[in-house]
Amino acid sequence: MKNSLQRKLLYSFMLVIGIVLIGVSIGVSLIIKEEMLSNKEQGLITKGSELAVTVGSFRQTNESTEQLSQFLTNIDGVVDYRVWVVNDSRQVIAMSAGYPPPPHARDERPGNGMGMMDMGHGPGPQMDHNLLFAQNAMEPIVKELGPVFAGQVWTQTFEHPFYGEKMLVVAVPIRSANGSVNAALVLNAPVTEMNAFMKHIYYYIAIAGLIAFILALWVVSWLTRGIVRPLKSMQETADAMAHGDYSTYVEIKTTDEVGRLGLALNSLAQGLAQNIEELNQMEKLRRDFVANISHEFRTPMTIIHGYNEALMDGTISDPALIQKYHSLIGDETVRLERLINDLLDLSRLQSATVEVCQEKLPLDAVVGSVVNLLKQQAEKKQILLSVHTEKNLPVIFGNGERIVQLALIIIDNALKYTPSGGCITVSTFKENDRVVLTVADTGIGIPVEDLPYIWERLYKVDKSHSRRAGGAGLGLAIGQQIIDLHQAQATVRSELDHGTTIRIAFPLVRSEGE
Repeated sequence: MKNSLQRKLLYSFMLVIGIVLIGVSIGVSLIIKEEMLSNKEQGLITKGSELAVTVGSFRQTNESTEQLSQFLTNIDGVVDYRVWVVNDSRQVIAMSAGYPPPPHARDERPGNGMGMMDMGHGPGPQMDHNLLFAQNAMEPIVKELGPVFAGQVWTQTFEHPFYGEKMLVVAVPIRSANGSVNAALVLNAPVTEMNAFMKHIYYYIAIAGLIAFILALWVVSWLTRGIVRPLKSMQETADAMAHGDYSTYVEIKTTDEVGRLGLALNSLAQGLAQNIEELNQMEKLRRDFVANISHEFRTPMTIIHGYNEALMDGTISDPALIQKYHSLIGDETVRLERLINDLLDLSRLQSATVEVCQEKLPLDAVVGSVVNLLKQQAEKKQILLSVHTEKNLPVIFGNGERIVQLALIIIDNALKYTPSGGCITVSTFKENDRVVLTVADTGIGIPVEDLPYIWERLYKVDKSHSRRAGGAGLGLAIGQQIIDLHQAQATVRSELDHGTTIRIAFPLVRSEGE
């Protein structure tokens, strides 16, 4: 199953679904993060703008930077951001002291507590140290505050060099009484809480994605099984067909492309089964034909050979008996000649090498002449042979010699298998766009199982009777070829011991323009 189609489809679908889930998860998390950062940024801008007005007023009434730092530290105690003030010379002149700086900003001088800088709420040497360190650490960034002193807002998120963590920094202008910008208020907000919140978001997205992936795995597995199952059935059917079994069919449950493919495969199997059956039937007919034709030739040849030996060795001296043997040899010779002619005629008709000269023919007149030829034979067997012809019968288009041959075969066949005292009725009439010839007899009839094969070469319903009647089983086969040659249609109805009716419908001659 390593290279199975189901596994390939499953892996392909799950790969696509996995990529989509990961992409959607990353996209959603980035959108949420950007939205949170944007909201925080807008909040800082709003708060910074309000605080800038307060700081500006404070500076107008108090020029002490120590008191300004104390003021900012007081504000730091009730907000979640650190506040700095940068003058127009790009110098950090005040900063809140409520947030511990990183280790590299600590004062490690002996006697200063636990090694932490004094983050008191008043001015002192430590505050000056913080300002100096902040100025040095933030110098590259402070230099970028040019837009703020031009009256604009500046924002950026980066790893803060003073606090040692990632922070959102917003700088807003501080205006003097005359409206000019004389300082910048810098708000430094840590994004730690936002990162913690995003971790929760990532966690829930991962859980939801895992659940979605498992559900998708189940759905895709079900879908792939539904796709592959009929394909497996088709494979089994094809394998069975390859081994000569045409009885296996694909179970069709859908009407989509796969279902139509299965239907086509079933049709192919059914068609092949019919073809094989036809080939087997043809092979059987071929074997029967060889056997029958051998029998048909062997019997007269045996008779001729036996009588000829009796005449040649002188054992027969009676003139009357000699004449009888000569007569029997002559009869069998004629029989052989008729059999050979019939075979040649059938071969020519089947190979379409016979020259077909067709003309307008009155079917009633042709049939009437054939009946007149066979009247004496019917009277000899005490059979009533009658003709019924519809008046003003349209003509047909055909070969006169072949139509006469067809009528002779059909009527002569009826005479052979109708016992004395019976009757044969020959009728011609128009039916719709056809001219119909029927020959109905009261003969021995044909069994139902033999009806499909009476037109085959050398096929005989009653072989013993056929021998006595002088038939070789080629008449109706020749008749079928003549019927096909004239694009006619033949049907046979028969009942044992009640007779047989053969019906042949010929197409009418079309008028000009049809």
